[in-house]
Amino acid sequence: MNTNILPFLRRLIVTTTLLCTLAFAHAQDAGSEAAATALLKKFLAAGTDRAALTKELRPTSDDYAKVFTADFAKKLEASQKPLWDSAPVIGPKDGQTEVTVAKATTEDFQKGTAAAKEFPGGYAKIGDKLQAGVTLFRFKFVKAGETIGMAFDGLAFVNGHWRIFPKPWRAAE
Repeated sequence: MNTNILPFLRRLIVTTTLLCTLAFAHAQDAGSEAAATALLKKFLAAGTDRAALTKELRPTSDDYAKVFTADFAKKLEASQKPLWDSAPVIGPKDGQTEVTVAKATTEDFQKGTAAAKEFPGGYAKIGDKLQAGVTLFRFKFVKAGETIGMAFDGLAFVNGHWRIFPKPWRAAE
């Protein structure tokens, strides 16, 4: 083998290893609380097109199926279609400049843990309708130093992107 190529091959192996490590780390962080917070802070920025940001969160049929059990996913999607067709807009009210985030997993909802209690009570009705391993986020836009504000729930990182399934328990009623 040509000895001039060895340094190139070493650099290629090191670079490939580094890129794979970074990609794996990004994939691990993609659905984290920090990533959710970063996404939600976009809604706070002045001049943000909140309607466009909200539209990007609309789930597809595949997203519903990944988060919820088959029958419930179809029912929920059908019940939320009018909401999504009305082009809802997520965002803070005047003076709300911060976002708080809470998360809970399928297991939290099924066991009624403290994390699950950070969510609206309706989630107690749907713990058995969530796929295993799902993490949902609840968030509030609040004024500095306050804990009450515009609250939203049902945010999930699914199929490689963020989606929101607002108030899913309503479909269980």
